[in-house]
Amino acid sequence: MWQEIFNFLSTAAAVACCSAAVKLADDYLDREFDAIAGKTNWAEILGQGTMLYAMFLLALAAGINTTLSLSLFLASYVVGMFNSMREKFPSRLNGFQESLLALTAGIVLFGWNAMFFSFSFVLAVQLFDDYLDAHSDHIAGQRNMANRFGGLECLVMGVICIVAAWGINEELLFPVVFGSTLIYLGSMGYERVRP
Repeated sequence: MWQEIFNFLSTAAAVACCSAAVKLADDYLDREFDAIAGKTNWAEILGQGTMLYAMFLLALAAGINTTLSLSLFLASYVVGMFNSMREKFPSRLNGFQESLLALTAGIVLFGWNAMFFSFSFVLAVQLFDDYLDAHSDHIAGQRNMANRFGGLECLVMGVICIVAAWGINEELLFPVVFGSTLIYLGSMGYERVRP
């Protein structure tokens, strides 16, 4: 019993740290868009330290559960590139090529199951988030899957992705959902109380 509780909490803690790291990195990259939309952005508060805190949190997550945390992070990288597949990056590769490299690295390092569980879960989170942020993203001029494909379609695809993640690893899904939900709700709560 205690071992199951410990496993659940340690997995949730690793996911919470990884989710917070991804949130900080995302806020750092989206600070101009968020300013236009009037959304709270952690990079406003943390300034240049934002990426250092993101790296610190990712290191903590990897220390707790390397395979899960780093596969989630790589999946977040891949999903984050969806709106930039043709854009050229400093690596001289486009978004599609960088995504393919990240996905391949994840499969080689962590295996098919871990990478596809992480990819399915992260894509579901992105789809649900795009549905919730459709209006503010439209105002900011950001490309959003709900605006591009439709809100209902976005929700249905999100549910399909969650079911796929559940099918890949039923035991892992609940602590992963719990850990990422803590960060999501904490972030929303902060946005509500901040003037």
